Amino acid sequence: MKSDTERKRFYTEKLHRKKNRLHVHISKDLRAKLKAKRRAILVHQGDTVRVMRGPGTGKEAKVGSVSVVKRKVYLEDLTVKNIRGKEVPIPVEASNLLLIALESTPERKELFSEEAFRKKEIKKEAKAEEKKDTAKDAGAKAEAGASHHEHQHDVPKHEHREHQHDASKHQQKPEHKPALE
Repeated sequence: MKSDTERKRFYTEKLHRKKNRLHVHISKDLRAKLKAKRRAILVHQGDTVRVMRGPGTGKEAKVGSVSVVKRKVYLEDLTVKNIRGKEVPIPVEASNLLLIALESTPERKELFSEEAFRKKEIKKEAKAEEKKDTAKDAGAKAEAGASHHEHQHDVPKHEHREHQHDASKHQQKPEHKPALE
């Protein structure tokens, strides 16, 4: 098929056909727990995925929402601040994701064994323990940062002024006079 025809079909697809483009590759360990042979499955809100390509490569995040109309997946931990300072999720193509953990649905219960859904709960407990460890590390770093911050106040004030004065010399620009005609 010609590329312009392919492009036309992509943009004028019916809604039920757009949904077919939201399939995500299944990880090898989940594929082993499948009852039927499949490489990809439709992504759902609540699934845990790994970003393989695009913004946030290598990150593992939970699916926040799925837009069938735009054919995009929005992840909870993959955000950017907009010009107003609000956190906005970055849209990701479904083909750039790898499914790691499943959200239980009636259709998926027919496809997967019960083991596929149990493993997700174990991972949550392990992540909770990791967060506690990182919180302890952050507290230790904050104490180290406080001692470093106290050291900066030992410098006399006149040295700060000289440094500011030198910086202002470098920032001055020569005046530009327009040519007269």
